[in-house]
Amino acid sequence: MVGADLEYVSALIRANVLSGPILELGTGYEGETCRHIVHGAGLEYFGTDIANGPNVDFVADFERVEDMAIFDGAAPFGTILVLNVLEHTFNPLQVLDNARTLLKPGGALVVLTPAVWPLHNYPFDAWRILPDFYTEYARRRGMRLLGEHFDFVGFGSVQSFQNAGGQPSFPPPTKGPWKLLFGRAVHKAFNTFARAMFQPSHVAVAAVLVVPGGSRQHDSLTVGRQ
Repeated sequence: MVGADLEYVSALIRANVLSGPILELGTGYEGETCRHIVHGAGLEYFGTDIANGPNVDFVADFERVEDMAIFDGAAPFGTILVLNVLEHTFNPLQVLDNARTLLKPGGALVVLTPAVWPLHNYPFDAWRILPDFYTEYARRRGMRLLGEHFDFVGFGSVQSFQNAGGQPSFPPPTKGPWKLLFGRAVHKAFNTFARAMFQPSHVAVAAVLVVPGGSRQHDSLTVGRQ
C-alpha cells in the first residue's frame, strides 16, 4: 500500500462515506494497513487474510463461500476495504461477491486495484483491472458506483480522463499539456524509447460500490449500457 492509497481512504472518511464496523482484506502481508486511520475516526476495525498474522483478526479465504461463516459474530459490516488484493486472487469476482454478502444494507465495498503496475508477486500477480470492470460489476450486482469517488488514485476522477469517444483513458505520463508536448517532441527528435510512453508507469483505480438500502446520499454513475 502506498501513501496515495491511504489518502484515498482518509478522504472517504472525511467525506463520511465509510461506516463501521470496517473489515479490511489482505492485512497479513506485514505492510501498512488502514487500522490506524480507521481507529482515528472512531470506527471499529477488523483485518482478515488467508493466513494468520499480527494484523489479522479473522483467517478466511474470500474465494471460498464456506469461509464466510467465520464472520458470523462480527458481520454485517458497514464497509469492507479491498485494497490491492484482487490482482493477487485467481477469482476476483468471487472475492467481491463474498465480501458483498457481509455488508449491511447501504454498506460499501471500497475497492482499489492497480491498472498499470510492475509485477509484484504476493503470492502471485494475476490481474490488472480497468474502470469498465467497476461499472459493469455495479450494474450486474445491482449496486451503486459513487461517481465522486471513482478515481485514478493520485491523479483525479476517472471521468476527468476520457478519449475522443467518451470512454475512460489513462492519465497522461506527465501533468500539464505543454510539458507533455515538449517531452514528446524532444524524445521523437532524438528517437528515444520514451516517446512511446502514453501513461504513467503506476496507475491504480479506486471505487466505492454501495449495496441497496440504508441512508447513504451520494451521487452515483449511470452504469447501464445504451
